[in-house]
Amino acid sequence: MADVLNAENLASLVSSVTETMCATKFSPWDSMARGESLAGKMVLLPLEGQRKINIVLAYDGRGGRALASKLFRMPPENLKPELVEDAVHELLNMVAGQVTRCLKIDQRLGLPRPTNMAEIAAEGGPETADSVLLRSEGNADLRLWIFERVETPPALAAAPRVPVSQRVKLLVKKLVR
Repeated sequence: MADVLNAENLASLVSSVTETMCATKFSPWDSMARGESLAGKMVLLPLEGQRKINIVLAYDGRGGRALASKLFRMPPENLKPELVEDAVHELLNMVAGQVTRCLKIDQRLGLPRPTNMAEIAAEGGPETADSVLLRSEGNADLRLWIFERVETPPALAAAPRVPVSQRVKLLVKKLVR
C-alpha cells in the first residue's frame, strides 16, 4: 500500500476506533517476535473497486471471545459462536472504514468470509511492500493483515511463478517471524 500509511500510522488509526469500541489496541507487529498461536481462524473482508485492498483478521478462540466480550459487554462464558463471528465482522468493518477514509477512496465493502493461507497464496499473495501486519496488545491474540493486490505487468505475468506450496510457506514465515 505504497501511497498510504506506514505501520505505525495504521496501528494508531485502527486503535483510535478499537480502543473505544472494544478496548483493543493494535501495534505494528514485530516480525522478530514469535506468537503463541498463528490463528485458529482467518476472515477476509475485501474492498471492492479499482484498488484491490483486503483486510484479514486472524484470531484464535480465546482472542475471538475476548473481542466479543469487550464489544458486547458480556462475560466470555455467555457468548455464543454467532456473537464472536459478529464481533469479528464488526471489527473488520471498523478497520475498513478507517482505511477507506484515510485513503480517500470510495469503494464498497465486500462480504466477510473465511479464508486461509493457501487461498491467499494461490491468488498471488501480497508483496511485503504492499502489506501491513498489526497485532493486538493484551489478552486477545488478534492479528490484522491489510494488503493491496497490485496488478502484475504482462511481462512479469509470463515469468514462471513460485509454486503455491512455496508461497504458503513464505506467507506463514512472514506471519510467525
